[in-house]
Amino acid sequence: MGNSQKHFKFLEGLSATQQQEFLKRLKVEWTYTSNALEGNTLSLGDTQFIIEYGLTIKGKSIQDHNEVLGHARAVDLVYELLEKDMLEKSDILNLHKAVQTQIVMDIYSPIGSWKNEANGRYVKKEETLVYLAYPKPEEIEHLMQLWLIDFNAQNQLKNEPQAIDAYTRLHLAFTSIHPFFDGNGRMARLLANIPLLKNGFLPIVVNNQDRQDYLQALSKYDLSVPELNKKTTRLVIENPAFERLKNFFEKQTENTKKLVKEIKVK
Repeated sequence: MGNSQKHFKFLEGLSATQQQEFLKRLKVEWTYTSNALEGNTLSLGDTQFIIEYGLTIKGKSIQDHNEVLGHARAVDLVYELLEKDMLEKSDILNLHKAVQTQIVMDIYSPIGSWKNEANGRYVKKEETLVYLAYPKPEEIEHLMQLWLIDFNAQNQLKNEPQAIDAYTRLHLAFTSIHPFFDGNGRMARLLANIPLLKNGFLPIVVNNQDRQDYLQALSKYDLSVPELNKKTTRLVIENPAFERLKNFFEKQTENTKKLVKEIKVK
């Protein structure tokens, strides 16, 4: 982890043993919840076993195992990125390589580079499903340049409300751009936490038990704003749907706070 631990003001008051215990549990829970949100079937205990021992769980797919190992590596890489003054495109691509660990390479699902095929998603609008297209491959470079500018501006977060606002903006903008063919949710939840960690705040770890509320809040926002494209100059629009998502993330801050409390009483 190198010098990155100097940013972790939330570890103050914990013994060296407690600090290591917290960081170990944080990696496991962050990996478990983020993967579970995307459909990974491994339990919290399975996830811990794989991270600590690198062994396989009988009856579970190789993909599920790879997602655990990939996300755990990505958390370590996030800690390394805390030492950089500015995040660059290459950092994002390298993080994606860590997160995506498929054995079979697919030219239509590139790893470590922007997507090369158009994609989209279905969201529920009242009682019907509506198809919303993500930005086209040729629009990603422009939009991610805007995202990097916004990201690198989040270097002076003075209080928790500012931290939650920054996380919401960066997460929302990233998932709206959807620069990769796959792994965008995991990437958003990793990258949006870097400014928080840099400024001494606990990372926001979304509880997979709240998956439905999480996806619904994202969909509500998607339905309330115009599509992003090459003419876009502002990635996020502050509206009631944005505030709803921010309130959701504010509640999710309790997850890592609870973890700190559990470590303290041990």
